[in-house]
Amino acid sequence: MMSKIVFFLFLDVLAFSGVLVSTLPFLVSDLGGNILMITIIFASFSFFQFFSSPVWGRLSDRFGRKPLIILNCFAEIIANFILAISTNLTTVFISRLIAGIFKSNVSVGTAYIADITTEKNRAKGMGMFGMAFGLGFTIGPMLGGLIAGSNYTFESLSNVAWIAFLINIINLIFVIFFLKETKKIQGRIHNKIFDKFFNQLTFLFERKISIFFLIIFIIYFGFTGMEGIFAIWINETFNWGPQEVGLIMLYAGICQIVVQGFILRYLLNFFNEVQLIKSGFVFLITGFILISTNKFYILLIAVAFLCYGIGVSNPCLNSIVSKKCNKNKKGLALGAAYSAQSIARFTGQPFVGLLFLYFGKDMPFITNAFILVGFSLIYFLFLKKTLNKAFK
Repeated sequence: MMSKIVFFLFLDVLAFSGVLVSTLPFLVSDLGGNILMITIIFASFSFFQFFSSPVWGRLSDRFGRKPLIILNCFAEIIANFILAISTNLTTVFISRLIAGIFKSNVSVGTAYIADITTEKNRAKGMGMFGMAFGLGFTIGPMLGGLIAGSNYTFESLSNVAWIAFLINIINLIFVIFFLKETKKIQGRIHNKIFDKFFNQLTFLFERKISIFFLIIFIIYFGFTGMEGIFAIWINETFNWGPQEVGLIMLYAGICQIVVQGFILRYLLNFFNEVQLIKSGFVFLITGFILISTNKFYILLIAVAFLCYGIGVSNPCLNSIVSKKCNKNKKGLALGAAYSAQSIARFTGQPFVGLLFLYFGKDMPFITNAFILVGFSLIYFLFLKKTLNKAFK
């Protein structure tokens, strides 16, 4: 069953990322949207996900995992069909709204894996979950970029959405006929549907670990803000199209796999999580500064630096959060960490869009570097004792 849920996740992310990362910014631009509109459309998905994801996870406890996964596939089919026939920004936004509200691959997918694994092999199962996402986000943008081409047209951009639409149909058929239910259906849910969402939101302010959620927010505020602007930045800097964006994202995906699959495991033999998080800050700051040089060979170094920064910081922060909380609240704590990421996404993306629009294409990267430097200075000047005590 593990291989089947991993295959579903891979196809789901493949279709999603192929449309979203390498081609959606160009499609929005072709329809008359500026960089701010691009980032708002990206942020809208994260905004709706923030509210809906915990709800789908809770509903899957009552109705089973498979019905919610099927609903996810149906929603993606509809969303990508609307995107493929879009001729204005309103329909593009509706497409992202549907995808955001009904996307349940993370909340229900992790619950499915928890159902079919024991405590002993759960970490391995979650690693397979991460691998499916990593491969999807590595291959998807490259596939979308190759279909759209360097000298893209409106039709070639629409073709990417049609391919994603077909992948979603294949995925739906696969889920219906091959994915088995793992959850015994409950007669009713004893807690309210939105309890999980409100509990996660409240947990963000848990006194002992709230500082870690703040760090997660600060890191993701800048890093995920790049998602909406990166393709257009590459187009304006190097005059490249979706194909080149896809190849750069392929390179980034490979870097991420190397960092999390090999480098992080090796470094954990010599350094603790706190030291690695600090190194992540240094690499993120350096990566943002290097991107603003506008040189191709330096861009490759910068992408590698950013992949290291996020690749070590995120798992180390999640590990610390899970260790610092009560063992009965680990799921809630990690859900709160995901909520902190979501808040960073739907606030950070329009923020960098405004910077790009009014202060130039390099300003988002420079500003992100300053934000991280500023937080580091606050840490050394004011929060060092507090944070060191929390990290112990």
